[in-house]
Amino acid sequence: MEMILRIISGGTGPLAMIGLAFLVGGAASASAGEVAAIKARVEAGQASCAAVIADRLDRIGARDQLLHSVIATDPTAIAQARRIDRLPAARKRRLPLLCAPLLVKDNIDVAGLPTTAGSVALAGNVARRDAAAVAALRRAGAVVVAKTNMSEFAFNYRGRSSIRGQTTSPFSVRESAGGSSSGNGAALVAGLGVLALGTDTSGSLRVPAALAGVVGLRPTFGTVPRDGVLPLSPSQDAVGPMCRAIDDCLAALRVLTRHRDGPPAEPLKGLRVGLLDHLFPAGRMRVAVDRAVARLSAAGAIVSPAALADEQVLTGAVPPPGHKASFASRSAFDFPDVMDRYLPSRTGVPADARALLAALRDGRTDPKVAADVARFIANRDGAAGDERHAVNGAFRDAFVEERIARAFSCAPGGDCLDLLLYPSVRDVAADAERGPDTGGTHRLAAYSGRPAIAFPIGAVRTADGVRPVSVELMGRPGSDAMLLAIVEAWQARLDLPRAHDCADGEAAVCLADPD
Repeated sequence: MEMILRIISGGTGPLAMIGLAFLVGGAASASAGEVAAIKARVEAGQASCAAVIADRLDRIGARDQLLHSVIATDPTAIAQARRIDRLPAARKRRLPLLCAPLLVKDNIDVAGLPTTAGSVALAGNVARRDAAAVAALRRAGAVVVAKTNMSEFAFNYRGRSSIRGQTTSPFSVRESAGGSSSGNGAALVAGLGVLALGTDTSGSLRVPAALAGVVGLRPTFGTVPRDGVLPLSPSQDAVGPMCRAIDDCLAALRVLTRHRDGPPAEPLKGLRVGLLDHLFPAGRMRVAVDRAVARLSAAGAIVSPAALADEQVLTGAVPPPGHKASFASRSAFDFPDVMDRYLPSRTGVPADARALLAALRDGRTDPKVAADVARFIANRDGAAGDERHAVNGAFRDAFVEERIARAFSCAPGGDCLDLLLYPSVRDVAADAERGPDTGGTHRLAAYSGRPAIAFPIGAVRTADGVRPVSVELMGRPGSDAMLLAIVEAWQARLDLPRAHDCADGEAAVCLADPD
């Protein structure tokens, strides 16, 4: 599969070969990414790192007025790049992410920049040091170019903050980019960065990745350090990479987890995939999904219909047997306590959760956000007698994991699956005001701690234009790199969307007709 590279600002110089990328059909690998391309050009002296980073900053200035994907650019970005340019050649060769332009979700610390979580109430929360994950990526040669917009405090999937407003889909200003890592997804599609670092409490990496048609990996729980990340629910919070090309996410994962195992030569042959068929909605997504699954089978994978025991319970549609409360994110109870611990450790912020609530009621913040915080405080205060709190603790995690483990079990009578395949979102586009419908499938990985990856498998034409179609794969604990290898091999057999400049002024990027 050949990479089609196009700079969205219309550039034609040497840096234009390291621009906006979407994949089109063919026989070669779909994984070739920009990290390796930038590294090769900088090492060869064909481009300076300072020029590469200046190009991304220029794109932000030119394109982000439409997207609202960036909260702040890093004023030290060019200085970071110049330090890389001064390194000896041997040192540059040892940096796996040499000069990779990095986007960081604004609930993750970057030294010298505010960590706002999208809220004006935290505008003074300047980080003293990098988060552990950011520091690891920088040591590997990545250059932070910007902090990205997000759903305020990562509460929902709408992608709206009181700092930057609504992040719109790169394909239409009338559509949502999802959330809560909304800025990452939109900015990657628009070529504002190459790698993005986000967080996923329930689905915040995977939902925006699915709508944008990029890759979002929720790693196995606990494998990527969370030091320096503003928490939401510590028993669910995960830090992970987003990218356009699989090679780029794999390069980031290796740095973040020090994973070095190589993928098998034929990752699809004999692969046992359980298709949660009934979770895919009928209609425009289904044709693209069926076509992609047929090619997966043709490559030697064994794809069979599957179902999870108590599936509606797992996705939060109905309560577990014998209970009145359904499964839901523990953030509805955890947030006040984590704020009571987090805020006193920072400067320029309210003192605790109740002071934060008072600050959110000053008229600058969406009243829905203040109402959420008030509700969460009330939940915390009444947790002892609230069945929702009891159900969504150790009981929930054990219930979910037992049923997912049963699907993967190779014991007699088990399906002995390697992967589960299901949708991240239930449609290819979402209204900017309402946000996407996830159908609750994002909960499966969040509650079990298993790795999951959202990625594009095709595109469909809608009344409003062409939109990417994405799916999600969940694997066994620790199979993060294997998931990336599987997606790489599968995408190499697919016809993925190709990007081009738009003429109507209501989108940053348009996609070519899939047919």
